[in-house]
Amino acid sequence: MSDAAGIGSRFRGRLFGPGLASDGVEVPFSASALGLAIDHEPPVDVPSWSGVRWRNGGFNNSQLFLEWPSDAGGYSLTVSDESAKAALLTHLKAGQQHVHTVSRGTRRASIGLLITLVGVPLLLLGLFLSQTDRIVDWAVSRIPVDTEIKLGRQAFAQHKATLSIEDDHPALPMLRELGRKLTQGSPYPYEFYIAKDATVNAFAMPGGFVVFHSGLLAKADSAEEVAGVLAHEIQHVERRHGLRGLVHSAGWQVILSLVLGEAGASMAGTWAANLGALQFSRSQESEADALGATRLMTFQIDPRGMATFFRKLASEGSNVPTLLSSHPASEDRLRAVEAMVPAGTTFPALPYDYARLKGSP
Repeated sequence: MSDAAGIGSRFRGRLFGPGLASDGVEVPFSASALGLAIDHEPPVDVPSWSGVRWRNGGFNNSQLFLEWPSDAGGYSLTVSDESAKAALLTHLKAGQQHVHTVSRGTRRASIGLLITLVGVPLLLLGLFLSQTDRIVDWAVSRIPVDTEIKLGRQAFAQHKATLSIEDDHPALPMLRELGRKLTQGSPYPYEFYIAKDATVNAFAMPGGFVVFHSGLLAKADSAEEVAGVLAHEIQHVERRHGLRGLVHSAGWQVILSLVLGEAGASMAGTWAANLGALQFSRSQESEADALGATRLMTFQIDPRGMATFFRKLASEGSNVPTLLSSHPASEDRLRAVEAMVPAGTTFPALPYDYARLKGSP
C-alpha cells in the first residue's frame, strides 16, 4: 500500500459535511505525501496533513475519523478499511511529526526572541549603569542655567510653604551680606533665608536658594563658622551637585525635557519632594569644602571656621545633627581644609557681634 511522493493509494470512506446528507456520502479518496484528495462534486478542500485532526471511534474503535475545518464548515471522513486506516495513519503521523518539529523550531526561535527581548535591554541597562556618571555629566552640561533657575524657583516656592521663614531673625542681614560677597560673579540669582527650626541644618537648592535653620545659627559660635557652612552650600549650587543628583534619579523623559529646557511644574514638584533624600558623594563634599575654602580666603575670611564647626558637630557622638547626616564630615576632610591655609596666615575677624546675632534655636 505504499505510494510515491505524488501518487496516492485509492480507498473509500464516508464523508460528512456542509451540503451533504445527514448520514454522509460514500466517496473515493486517495492518500499521498501531498495530502488527502477526495473525489466529489463539488470539490472538497482538504488542508495538508498537519491541518487534519484524527481520532479512533465507532464500535471497538474500529473506525478512523478525519476532521478538518473549511470556509463552508467542518468536514469529517470516516474510514473502516484496515488498509486505508494504516495508510492514512502513516501520513497523519508523519504530518504530526512535522508539526512537532516546526513547533520545536518555533519554540527555539521564541526562546531566542525572548532572550533578545530580555537580554538586550539588560545589556543596555548594564551599559547604562556602568556609564551613569558620564551620561549624567553629559545631561547636566546641556541643561541651560535658565532652566535650572526656573525649576529651582518653582521647587523652592513649593518647599517654602513647608518652612517657617523668619524675616526678622537678627542674623539675616549678616547672612545675606556674606552670601552676596561669596557669590559675586555667579550666574545664579541667590536668595538667602532663615527658617525657624531647632535642628542644626542648612541646605541649598539648585538655582541658588539657600536656607539656614535657626538651630544651626544658635549652635555656631562665630560668624566665621556660619560663613564656612555658607561657602560650602554655595559651592554645591555652583558645581551643580544638587542638579546632578536629581538628574541621576530622574527618568530619560525628564532628562530629555531638562536638556531641551521644556521641563515644567511637575518636575519642580519632584525636586521639592526629593530634596530631603538628596545625598552628595564624598568627592562632591570634598569639592564643596575645597572650593568653599578657596572662596573664603579670596575675601579674607578664615576658612578654618568651616572645619571648626563641622568638627564640633561630629564630636557630639550618637546625637548626630541633621547637617552631618546629609553632609558627613570625616576628619580627613576637615584636616584637608585646614591644610589649605598657608602656615602663619591670619585673617581679620568678621565685623559682626555674633553673640548678639545668633538668636535662639
